Amino acid sequence: MSLVITPNSKNALTVKHQLTLLALPANKRVALLKKLGRSQRAKARKRIREQKTVTGQKFTPRSDGKKTKLLKRLGRTLEPYVKSSNRLELKHKASFTGRIAARQQGGGVEQMNKQRMARIHGQPDYKAPCTRAQAKALAAEGYKVKRKKGRNYRKASISEIMANLSQGKASLILQQLRNKPSKQRWPIPVPARPFLGDTPANVQAEIATLLNQLRG
Repeated sequence: MSLVITPNSKNALTVKHQLTLLALPANKRVALLKKLGRSQRAKARKRIREQKTVTGQKFTPRSDGKKTKLLKRLGRTLEPYVKSSNRLELKHKASFTGRIAARQQGGGVEQMNKQRMARIHGQPDYKAPCTRAQAKALAAEGYKVKRKKGRNYRKASISEIMANLSQGKASLILQQLRNKPSKQRWPIPVPARPFLGDTPANVQAEIATLLNQLRG
């Protein structure tokens, strides 16, 4: 994912500023665009800190309900690069990070599998007590336990499930109740959280300010 800025009429620069920019020596244009890139990077990092999009909206929250901040690492590796002394690219050093940023920026679908899940979250401890999320899912599927007296069954409470089932057993029972085979791959929808970008008017204002500073 990269933010590309090529100063031209699309950036709404005045004719005077365009002529001034073109008249600059190549090294000064590079320095100006680098400075613009650092400014745009600071804006992107601020949006991540505030968890807001380019338009000021709150990021779409995590699907699992966790409150930890999103995209925390994506602002750290952003770097401004100037191509041919007239094109600014604000992008990530590592292409893998760039692909993650692009998916977060524009939204999309991420393919997940067990091996990748284990790399990200670690290998699950199947003998550990079942999680609250598993217990809630089992309760929603109507998981029952035998009554103390008689042969009848009753719906189990979430606390009972957590106290009596391991993660491995809960996972197996949940799979049986849902009557679904174990998935090897599954899609994860990723909502758009655009944190990188700016309006032509803002870019114009920044370039104009930087040009005035050079002349001053």
